[in-house]
Amino acid sequence: MSQKHEATHHRAAPGVALLLSAVSIAAICSPAIARPRDGQILRSTPWPELPGWDSLDQFTHDYFPHSVYEEARTQREFEVLDITYSSDGLPVKGMLIRPKNPGNRKWPAIIFNRGGTGDYARIGNYGVPCSEENDTCLYLVDLYLLAKAGFVVMASDYRFHGPTGKRDEWGGADVNDVLNLVPALNSMESVDPERLCMLGQSRGGTMTYIALKRGVPVKAAAVIAGLSDLGDPGEHFRNWFVKGNQWFDGAASVWPDYAHRADEYYRERSAVYWPERINAPVLILHSRTDRLVPVSQALRMAAALQEKNKVYSLHIYDGDGHSLPLHRDDRNREIVEWFNRFSGPPTAH
Repeated sequence: MSQKHEATHHRAAPGVALLLSAVSIAAICSPAIARPRDGQILRSTPWPELPGWDSLDQFTHDYFPHSVYEEARTQREFEVLDITYSSDGLPVKGMLIRPKNPGNRKWPAIIFNRGGTGDYARIGNYGVPCSEENDTCLYLVDLYLLAKAGFVVMASDYRFHGPTGKRDEWGGADVNDVLNLVPALNSMESVDPERLCMLGQSRGGTMTYIALKRGVPVKAAAVIAGLSDLGDPGEHFRNWFVKGNQWFDGAASVWPDYAHRADEYYRERSAVYWPERINAPVLILHSRTDRLVPVSQALRMAAALQEKNKVYSLHIYDGDGHSLPLHRDDRNREIVEWFNRFSGPPTAH
């Protein structure tokens, strides 16, 4: 380097140093964009009013008595919210039902885990008419009945939708969306964090069992038509679950290295293989004539819990459908009594 260039270099150095110092200070002082905490509610809007009875299809008419549906549609005691909350940094949709006037007590809460896969049987209301193919209104009415019995109710729609809907992990990262409802509920002034319970239906039963295995802090759980052994769910279920359908690419495609690790995946998601890790009392409800999930799933789970001397109750109903709609009153009574039995007395503010 020539003497001239060397001198020029030295004269420029202080300015460069000042510039670098200014950039460093700005980087330190500028507030970082913080990732929302798990369970943080990012948005909430009132749930759209349920459609009128006359606009519903025959399936929905058969599912609910007119009086029950109309009560849920017109009630003013509870607010029903379409929520978005944070789970692993992702925005996840869900539903929240809570009293408009909670009074001077803290309410117990139910985390509800829905059935369905990907975009099928979503919990959210997205402008699609309520029908057998889109039974959002059925969730809302059933969950309102539980809220009416004295609970705040919160449900996740899970994370796999739209572009990722057919890649639903069915008991993988989506379980975090269930677990992250706990801090969401705990952040609410009207909720008693010591009186949380969990209810799962169909696929939601699998989610419930896995959440229990992972130590979700609930006092009791209930499972309606839940899958306890994904490796042996009956021929009808297994065909679409492995190979896929219009809603799901199939476990053989979604779970990495399925050909060599299938047994590992099934066991991780099947509670019959780890009943010793279920440490909350479990109420198991199932129809003897369930065509979607065979009653053997409930019987095997009860036997596994019995072998490990766990607290459980098993109720098998005759002549009913998958979610026990014909025994709705008795089903809900069993669930509410089970949760009240183990969650303890109300806590004052």
